[in-house]
Amino acid sequence: MRPTKTTNRDLFKQPASRALGLAANVLDSAVRSLDDARRIANFVRGRLEFRARPSDVFISSYPRSGTTLTQWILYLLTHEQQPDPDHLTRVSPWFERSMAIGELTADDLAQFPSPRVFKSHLPREWLPDGARYLYVERDVQDVLVSYFHFHRAYLGFTGSLDEFHRRFMRGRLQYGSWFDHVSGWRSHAYDPDVLILRYEDLVGDRKNAILQIVDFLGWERDERWIDRAVIESSFDAMKRRESVFDHATALLLERGVRPKSFLRSGTSGEGTEALSDDQMRELREQSSTGRPLAIRGLAAFLQ
Repeated sequence: MRPTKTTNRDLFKQPASRALGLAANVLDSAVRSLDDARRIANFVRGRLEFRARPSDVFISSYPRSGTTLTQWILYLLTHEQQPDPDHLTRVSPWFERSMAIGELTADDLAQFPSPRVFKSHLPREWLPDGARYLYVERDVQDVLVSYFHFHRAYLGFTGSLDEFHRRFMRGRLQYGSWFDHVSGWRSHAYDPDVLILRYEDLVGDRKNAILQIVDFLGWERDERWIDRAVIESSFDAMKRRESVFDHATALLLERGVRPKSFLRSGTSGEGTEALSDDQMRELREQSSTGRPLAIRGLAAFLQ
C-alpha cells in the first residue's frame, strides 16, 4: 500500500480537531455546572421557604437501603382501605428533588394534608428542623451490590463489580460516600426526633419494626391496621403493584433510559455471596472521612 501523503492542511486539522474536542468537553462541563447551579438554587430557595410541621415525617437513607419500603409502610399506616395512589410520589414527595427540578415548590408542599411524609436522601443537616426523621440503614455489602445493579440498569454504568467496588469505597458515586452518609446520621441517633431503622428488621421482623415506627411517631393504630400494613408491605405484595413505586423510572425517562424493574429482590445477604473476602474486609475496615458539608456537595444529591 502506498503511504498517504500528509499535507499542511492535514497537520492543521489534527490540532484543530483536538481543540474542538476539548472545547466540546469544556462546554459540556459548563452546561452540567449551570444545571447543577440551577438545581441548587431551586432547592435552597424552596428549603428556605418551606415551613415544617411537627407532624411531618422525613424518611432518609442512602440509595438502595429501604426508602421506598418505609414510604409504603407509612402510606399504609395513614391511608386505610383506600385505592392505591397513581404514584407513591404523588402522596409522599421526594423532598429535595421535587423542588430542585421545579416540579413542586414550598407553596405546593404546603397544600399536602398532615401528616406529610417526605422521601429524602439528604444528610440530617440539610433537612428542615421541627419534624420527625426516620433513617433507614442497610448492611453495606447489600447496598453495594444493589446499587451496582441499579447503576448498570439505569445510570449507564458498564464496568465490573470490582470497578464499582473501588468507586464505592472512594465515594465516587451519585450521593457520595455510604460511610459518610451513615456516619452523619448515626451521630443523631440519640436525638429525640430521630429514629434509625435497620432494613433487615423491616424485612425480617416487619411487624415489630412497624410497631416501633408507630410508637416513635405517636400514632394510634389498632391491630387490624398494623396487620394490614405488614401484609401489604411484603415484597410480593409490592411487586404486584410496582407501577406505584416506579418513581425511579420517571426520573430515568428524562434521560432517555429504557425502564427496567425497580424492585429487584428485596432480600438481605446478597452482598455476602457476590463480593470477595478482600472486598468484604475493606467494607468492614472503611470508616467515614468526616468531610464537612458544603453547598457545592448538594449537586450530588439533586441529580
